[in-house]
Amino acid sequence: MKPFFKAAGLSLAILSASMYASAAEAAQKIGYVSTSSVIAQMAKQSNVSEKLRREFKDRIAEIERLEGKLKKGVDKLKRNGELMSDKERTKLQRELQSLDADYKLKVNNLKEDERKRSAEEQRKLIEKLQKAIASLAKKEGYDMILDRQAVLFASPKDDLSEKVLKAVK
Repeated sequence: MKPFFKAAGLSLAILSASMYASAAEAAQKIGYVSTSSVIAQMAKQSNVSEKLRREFKDRIAEIERLEGKLKKGVDKLKRNGELMSDKERTKLQRELQSLDADYKLKVNNLKEDERKRSAEEQRKLIEKLQKAIASLAKKEGYDMILDRQAVLFASPKDDLSEKVLKAVK
């Protein structure tokens, strides 16, 4: 019975060694990219924030004008409120309420539009990044490229962030 166990053990050892050899032969080329920092650099290079600011500058100016008008009205009410007749004070208060409602509506609409446009620009950058990563992987024979946040440890030589950033330009 002992020779049987020896033979089985030897067979198991050979089988294990061949499996490890197969695994070593099938080693994959894997790299990683710090996508968040690459996207931040891409946004900085393409001046996304400046582009959005120019796009919304007229609406921002309109909101600032409304805010100034509202402040002047409130100051006028505080200064002259006691000297005004009830009819004048009521009229001014209604105007201020109307201005305030208009101001709040325009601010909310602007914030929503800015959020949508920012997300749209972010999507464009991500698509551009994904194309660059796919191109680099194909060109350099990578089997897998991961996001840096998903990697617990990797050698700095496997960091493809700079190569991807150059490919995006």
